[in-house]
Amino acid sequence: DAAMAGEQAGALNNCLSKIEAKQRDVIVWAYFRDMSHSELASQFDLPIGTIKTWIRRGLAQLKLCMASFA
Repeated sequence: DAAMAGEQAGALNNCLSKIEAKQRDVIVWAYFRDMSHSELASQFDLPIGTIKTWIRRGLAQLKLCMASFA
C-alpha cells in the first residue's frame, strides 16, 4: 500500500508540473491549504469566476494526465 501511495504521489507531482502555473497554484492552495474559492479570489486578487475557471480547467488536465498512470 505504501508503494502504491508513493507511485500515486509521484504521478500527481508529475501531472501538476505539466499544467499552467496559475492553474497549479490555485489547485494546490484550494486542495492542500483548504481554501475556498472566495478566499482564493481574495488571495490572488482575481474575480471568483476566474478562480473557478482555472480550477476547473486544471482539474480536467490533471484527470487526463492521471488516467495515463492508471
